[in-house]
Amino acid sequence: MARSKSPSTDKNRQRIINAATRLIMHKGARQTSLSDIAREVGISKGTLYYYYPSKSELIFDITDRHMHQVTQDILSWITNIKEDIPPQKILQIVYSALLKVEKRGVLHLYLIQEAVSFNPSLQERFADIYSEWKKMLEEGLSKILGPNDNIKILAELILASLDGIIIQSTLGFKSLPIKEMTEYLISQSNYQDKKEGEE
Repeated sequence: MARSKSPSTDKNRQRIINAATRLIMHKGARQTSLSDIAREVGISKGTLYYYYPSKSELIFDITDRHMHQVTQDILSWITNIKEDIPPQKILQIVYSALLKVEKRGVLHLYLIQEAVSFNPSLQERFADIYSEWKKMLEEGLSKILGPNDNIKILAELILASLDGIIIQSTLGFKSLPIKEMTEYLISQSNYQDKKEGEE
């Protein structure tokens, strides 16, 4: 992808990624051309090709940056877990943190669409990152729930519900019952664990 690692190269690449991200959030990945991106950045198409010979490589870098930001949010959550906060409250913080930037949800959906429809290497990248997120969530849930046989399934449910919440939020559903959802997830996890312990 990159031909050198100089600060100016990194800065130019960042400008390209920022411009492409804005355009993709506005028009979608399929409708955004390299010409559109070059015009938005104020460079020639040839200069853009120097940094990104193909649109797929650019979208891969945009996806990497986006996923890295979400990963940092999850890591921050795990690092800042306090034992005296109820588990459902912690999950509410997670959901809120990951959904706080509405534009991020739009970008996430466009990137998933691109991965599923047109780009197998991007699809593989999403699978790898989601697997990483699941492990991170399991680690965080272990810290707040202690030994619990339902942690793996709870992490899966959180990830699946996050995608659903992002879709609903992007479609304009503003009053999602996140508090009630997190309370239910935790209560079911604790109920199943207690039930299995009694058997």
